[in-house]
Amino acid sequence: MTRWPIARYLLGTHYLFLLAVLIGFYLAIGVILAVVSRFTEITLSAADIGGQILNWMAAGYGFTACSVLAVVMVHGRTRREFLVQHPAYQIILTGTAAALITGVYAAETALYSALDWGQKVQDERAYESTTDYPTIFVAYWSMLLIWQMVGAFVGVAVYRWETPGALAALPAAALLLLSGGINGFFQLPFVPVDIEAPLPMAGATVIVVAVTWAMLWATGRDIPVRAQAA
Repeated sequence: MTRWPIARYLLGTHYLFLLAVLIGFYLAIGVILAVVSRFTEITLSAADIGGQILNWMAAGYGFTACSVLAVVMVHGRTRREFLVQHPAYQIILTGTAAALITGVYAAETALYSALDWGQKVQDERAYESTTDYPTIFVAYWSMLLIWQMVGAFVGVAVYRWETPGALAALPAAALLLLSGGINGFFQLPFVPVDIEAPLPMAGATVIVVAVTWAMLWATGRDIPVRAQAA
């Protein structure tokens, strides 16, 4: 019997597909940038602008964890296997995605420099420059991992309790608002958290992820088997 079968399955299927989607996403941004540059001067980082929707994509994908849970339980895997292996897979996925995105920033910097374009990033970001690669990597890793984990928690809660499970969105929203101030995504003025150094940002992220995982564990450790995900 192979070890970590759920994680191995996800890494062999979802992982490769999602990385391909991410590459396609940035290629599409490149095409849009080429078109826009013909009509106006470029002063902003296209990669940074595109990053504004990745958190919602991460949350949406995280929500589908309930479907994965339903499938693996039907195929004889335990809830506890899922609650350990799925988050581990998410760490690997988001780390790889963050590294790929950091590479996109590096490639964009070279292109913008060659064309003498401006490359300003959004004011609320944890990084002030597109060449601050360690902070860019940690900020994206933080955002993608937290939003996926929160999405998974809400998805499993809705799967377990159906309509009342939507109340899980309340603690989920609180975690997202807090983490938005940590990594510079989805930041609101009344959440005055600002961490620019990579190591403190990573430490704060670990705390938020641990809290989210604890809620996911409490929600899913004895979840009943259903015919299909709600």
